[in-house]
Amino acid sequence: MTPVDEMDPILGRTVQLDVEDGVAVVRIDQPGKSVNVLSAQVVEEMAEVIERLEAGKEGVRAAVITSGKPGVWIAGADVDQLKDIDSAADGAELARTGHRLLARLEGLGVPVVAAIDGAALGGGLEVALACAYRVASDSPKTKLGLPEVQLGLLPGAGGTQRLPRLVGLRAALDLMLTGKQLDAKRARKIGLVDEIVPTPILLARARAAALELADYHLHPRAGRPRGSPRWPENLPGARGFIFRKARAGVLEKTHGLFPAPLRILDVVSAGLDLPLAEALELEARAFGELAVSPESKSLTHLFFASTAAKNDPMLPSDVEAAEIDRVGIVGSGFMGAGIATVTAENGIRVRLKDITPEAVARGVATTRESLRKRAERRRRKDFEIVQLLDRIEGTAEYSGFRATDLVVEAVFEDLELKHRVIREMEESASPETVLATNTSTIPIARIAEAASHPERVIGIHFFSPVEQMPLVEIIVTGQTEPSVAATSHSFAKRIGKTPIIVNDAPGFYVNRILGPYMNEAALLLEQGVPMEEIDSAMVAWGFPVGPITLYDEVGLDVAAKSGQVLAAAFAERLQPGSVLTRLLEDDRKGRKNGRGFYKYDDGKKAGPDESVYALIGSPPARSVPPEEIQERLALGMINEAVRTLEDGVLRSARDGDVGAVFGIGFPPVRGGPFWYLDETGAARVVDRLRALEAVHGARFEPAPLLIEKAEKGERFHPD
Repeated sequence: MTPVDEMDPILGRTVQLDVEDGVAVVRIDQPGKSVNVLSAQVVEEMAEVIERLEAGKEGVRAAVITSGKPGVWIAGADVDQLKDIDSAADGAELARTGHRLLARLEGLGVPVVAAIDGAALGGGLEVALACAYRVASDSPKTKLGLPEVQLGLLPGAGGTQRLPRLVGLRAALDLMLTGKQLDAKRARKIGLVDEIVPTPILLARARAAALELADYHLHPRAGRPRGSPRWPENLPGARGFIFRKARAGVLEKTHGLFPAPLRILDVVSAGLDLPLAEALELEARAFGELAVSPESKSLTHLFFASTAAKNDPMLPSDVEAAEIDRVGIVGSGFMGAGIATVTAENGIRVRLKDITPEAVARGVATTRESLRKRAERRRRKDFEIVQLLDRIEGTAEYSGFRATDLVVEAVFEDLELKHRVIREMEESASPETVLATNTSTIPIARIAEAASHPERVIGIHFFSPVEQMPLVEIIVTGQTEPSVAATSHSFAKRIGKTPIIVNDAPGFYVNRILGPYMNEAALLLEQGVPMEEIDSAMVAWGFPVGPITLYDEVGLDVAAKSGQVLAAAFAERLQPGSVLTRLLEDDRKGRKNGRGFYKYDDGKKAGPDESVYALIGSPPARSVPPEEIQERLALGMINEAVRTLEDGVLRSARDGDVGAVFGIGFPPVRGGPFWYLDETGAARVVDRLRALEAVHGARFEPAPLLIEKAEKGERFHPD
């Protein structure tokens, strides 16, 4: 048998092996990719390296696994492999392949150290869990987590069993059930990481630790073969209490619509006291069953759709986006301050303007306080926070706007005011500056009428609260230059948002499909259905909040104005009732003034306000089955989504799904309006709409494109 030290190193491929002074360094570096993922090729080459080490291990005393990509270790499994899973058996076998590989790594006979710099997520973290020791860099890019639950899956390469045995039951469940990512310090605190060192010395320290382990000078916090390493968690009754609390929390949050977190609990509970091999078989079978579940298919579809929306703006291939280094924002209120916050947070300097020095000071203070809190939560260092705050500059004039690459106006929804601001922006900025308007109701073409160069004007519709909402809707007119659209798309992506590009029309895409949904909820109220029944029905269907609560959150004045715009454009099917008018006459604007459909106690929702029924003249005297409420609201929204595609507002069904889920909380477990149609069947939905049309009128008439798809048996997502 030839010692590895005497073998030629394996270089020039994805998984490389080199040996020096008895330490084998396994370096993963996928050519042509910005990150490493556990693809079939990586798994195959890892198996070859392990086999080589097994065959000549007397020449190797220890091993280190590292990455050839700075700032990225292994970012997870190759999600493309999920497309090839056609049955639960296929999924289970994919998991078993990972189990076999990591069992060989774990049982190599020499200590293996994971040298982690950057993302170690999903399957990447599961590789690290199979190592004897984990050394992480102190880089802010170092993140450890198991996010599989966000795709409707559970960790399938040993994570459900190795993680609880290493860090304990509660810490492991917290990671697996939420998909959260830990920085190195928090990972070390729970025992997931053994050491933290500066990035430049990471590999040297990992090599040294590997030799210390080999010489028994260092003893790893190895996971137990069974059970939790936290002895109180193994006391009689303690484990059952932990699982009951976790299950209750999952059901409260997901309403039972997501099977993955419940399966995680089942697999961890059943496997914790079994030998590892038997426990891993439970994991493999559960992974296979989840991989072919409708919920996982929907969530995986959204993952691919949102990734595509970020990377493919559906613009001509020769169009280039300009670099954005400085952004001007006009209007320092709630929306303007939010845009400034996310812009500065992502490395772009911001010039924040308002009319008076006092308004500017308030806006800058709000932005800086928000930035400070967000930075402290992410454990940024003091000097990094100072650098962050310094990116915000305030002004009551347009001084400095000549140097901006993009300017966003975020003033009140008043056309005359926006016209004046657009003219001022154009006069103050350079001829190359993109002029963006943040509006939710006014057509972009109307706003662009004030510009000498309307081709530079574009809509960038942020959703409130800006810091939390992931979607940005970019609205182009018939005059907008493609390069302006490309630059706006690139800007939205850079500040961490998921952008979709839509064509200018009343309500654009997101607010237009929200219109029939909200309108139908108000009609149900007028028909005597209690507001809490309407809300609970839609939460049970998967929305984060019900429509009546949403009215209060958005603001009844804002909702009424948006409703008027849509009613004027689509009078034949979107005629609002009198509910909002009567509440606004009583000075009810929702949460923002503490008076809406619901009561508020110190800003917290405190139950339905029964006096609302007297205002609208419809006492809660009628109970409607939740299924009827869900059909009337959800199918109205879905039908309108098809009309936007038919009218050319949307450019693709892909963007329609992304916009609905990320913009207004369409249930992600249902994949978006168009995915829902494909999975439910267009013909079935047409039948339900016609039944509703027969009872409630023309607003439920199926869209012609939907009828066409139903008759031809076609999908909106043919691939």
